[in-house]
Amino acid sequence: MRLILSLTALLLLAVACGGGQASTPSPGVSQSPTPKPATAPPTLAPTASPTPVPTPAPTPAPTPVATPGPAVDLSLSRARQGGFLAVRLLNPPPALTAARVMFRETPYPMLPEGDHWYALIGLDTQMAPGDYSVEVDAPDRALAVASASIGDGGFQFESLTLPPSSTDLLSDTTAVDQERATLNQIYSGLTPLRKWSGPWIMPAVGIISNPFGLQRSINGGPYYPHTGTDIANDKGTPVVAAAPGTVVLARPMYLYGNAVVIDHGAGVFSSYNHLDSIVATEGQQIAEGQLLGLMGETGFVNGPHVHWEAIISGVRTDATLWTQADIEP
Repeated sequence: MRLILSLTALLLLAVACGGGQASTPSPGVSQSPTPKPATAPPTLAPTASPTPVPTPAPTPAPTPVATPGPAVDLSLSRARQGGFLAVRLLNPPPALTAARVMFRETPYPMLPEGDHWYALIGLDTQMAPGDYSVEVDAPDRALAVASASIGDGGFQFESLTLPPSSTDLLSDTTAVDQERATLNQIYSGLTPLRKWSGPWIMPAVGIISNPFGLQRSINGGPYYPHTGTDIANDKGTPVVAAAPGTVVLARPMYLYGNAVVIDHGAGVFSSYNHLDSIVATEGQQIAEGQLLGLMGETGFVNGPHVHWEAIISGVRTDATLWTQADIEP
């Protein structure tokens, strides 16, 4: 009996030490291991798709640009009676060595200036207003043509009555013709180099007593245009060059009295007449504003003044036009 109780006590003690549960597995049942948590598959970086390379478009052939041909430009002209034409040939042929303007059936040589050629043509006070053809030719072919519209000069008319003592000079036709021939010889010259730059200046201080182009009749005779601008002031008033150039005449004349003529180049001249005395000398290179002489009343005059002329291609034109704008063809 005591033996049974002891075995029972040992059995209870063994159960207590085993956590109160027998560890012997049930026969015929396999115990599965505890499953591990599922591992997420690695995230793969997306493979970049290659950017498609555009197929280059073929480069179009450049559109050929037409080379502008020769053309006549008249924009610098003062196209009226007593004015002038400034004819410019733009886009001249590269090999051009000479050119001329045909105007009113008269040829005028052209001069090269930078990338163009030009000619200055004086417009007579007596020419009829209207449209005129301006043709530019090379020695072997026509180059360009334009039309120039010449306006009326708007000249006034005046009748003068002078005593015989004032008109006696006009009776010596031989002296008058000789003086005209001398001046025409000078004005027919053409110095290629243009010597002026910018607007001209007035040659003297005073009042304009007789404007250019005034149509005057003396003692009931026919009307003739006044060929210059008269600036009146006291005798001895300084008279200066309106623009630079070369003095080609400085001497007493018949009707013009003591006179100075300046060659400005390109067929342009200016003259200063009826001077009391002359300071300039022939052949002298003269600057704009340089003293030429003193105002007087020599020659065919009726009071002290300077008779100022601008001559272009042999034609007397309105000199004051050159003071109003920069005429550099």
